[in-house]
Amino acid sequence: MTQKKLLLVSCNEKILDRLSKILINANCDVKTAESKERALLISDQFTPDLVLLDNTYYNDDGSDLTERLFESGTLFLFICQHEIERVSLTSNNPDKLLDLLPDINITLKWATDIRRLKETEQRYSKAIQTGRVVDVVIGILMERHNLQRESAFELLRQRARSERVQLRILAQEILDAEEKINAITPK
Repeated sequence: MTQKKLLLVSCNEKILDRLSKILINANCDVKTAESKERALLISDQFTPDLVLLDNTYYNDDGSDLTERLFESGTLFLFICQHEIERVSLTSNNPDKLLDLLPDINITLKWATDIRRLKETEQRYSKAIQTGRVVDVVIGILMERHNLQRESAFELLRQRARSERVQLRILAQEILDAEEKINAITPK
């Protein structure tokens, strides 16, 4: 299991110190911030899997912090400062804290799922874009050489092989050249 990156944000230094020690013992990579400004700076550099905000940031003061975290795609969770204080002062057992806050583990699992979904979306978007470029070039070849779709595709594929270049790269080069030619007009 990979080490989870957490950012703890609280204006209470005792809670930050105590909670960070417990989470480090639970095999988490932990950074702390005592202010929203510091939290934003650390979040940009550290890219945490999850930001834990004490509930004192659940107001207008913390709205710009949560808005920025949301816009960047960083998951955050509000935690109750009083419960953390109670558990962290009475126990050195990191499992007890994580049992008290099962939302941390659930949210970390969601973060992993969301990250995977975003990566999949990017791959599919790239595949769709590549497919569109190839399809447009096949259409150009069909029009120019009066070919059927299969013949135009085979012509493009053979050309890519002879030039030892990927099909999508050749298609993009052809499309770029076509756009340049179409942009040249007599005045």
